[in-house]
Amino acid sequence: MIKCAIFDLDGTLVNTLSDLGRATAYVLKAFGTEPKWTDDDYRAFVGNGAKKLLERAFEHKLTDEQLNKALDIFKAKYNEILIDNAYVYDGIKDSLDKLKDKGIKLAVVTNKPHFSALKMVESLFGKDYFDIIIGAEENVAKKPDPFTTNLVLKKLGLLPQEALFFGDSDVDIYTAKNAGLKSVGCSWGFRSRECLLFASPSLIIDSAYSIAKLF
Repeated sequence: MIKCAIFDLDGTLVNTLSDLGRATAYVLKAFGTEPKWTDDDYRAFVGNGAKKLLERAFEHKLTDEQLNKALDIFKAKYNEILIDNAYVYDGIKDSLDKLKDKGIKLAVVTNKPHFSALKMVESLFGKDYFDIIIGAEENVAKKPDPFTTNLVLKKLGLLPQEALFFGDSDVDIYTAKNAGLKSVGCSWGFRSRECLLFASPSLIIDSAYSIAKLF
């Protein structure tokens, strides 16, 4: 019996692409680089955390010291504009409300910095809507490492077979596999259906309204 639904955040629950792109462009300009990336570029850059996003946007040309400085600038700017354009995908709230009515535990596991993730989720869904929210923190392994997913299971006292992992990217699918969970690819997010298929999820759904039908 499935007792918990674990969700990625960006591209799965919430469309955050516009503000991620704006914050990245701000950092590029701060370093004297004229932004040239499109939404499609940013869609390919995200998924592995803010540091990787910046590495890709700067085409891996920054020193470690510069990258850390860029990351600090990015975090400050992104937290300032965090929910300016972000929105919950159609069907998400409807499905999650149905899961809550069934007593299913809800968790968020994301590579977004923890403070930003917490602020975003609480702003868009309300405080305590999710049972657990785990974002990225310094010196803590990020997805696709299973550490944060395993932490959710441990806190809820659940076995891997009692949870489903929902995500829009190959990173999420590999995270689920590494933690021993079945994975559900969400095709409405930042990665293509082909990318999801290549990662071999347990199944793929094309509408957020389908989430509740899996329980």
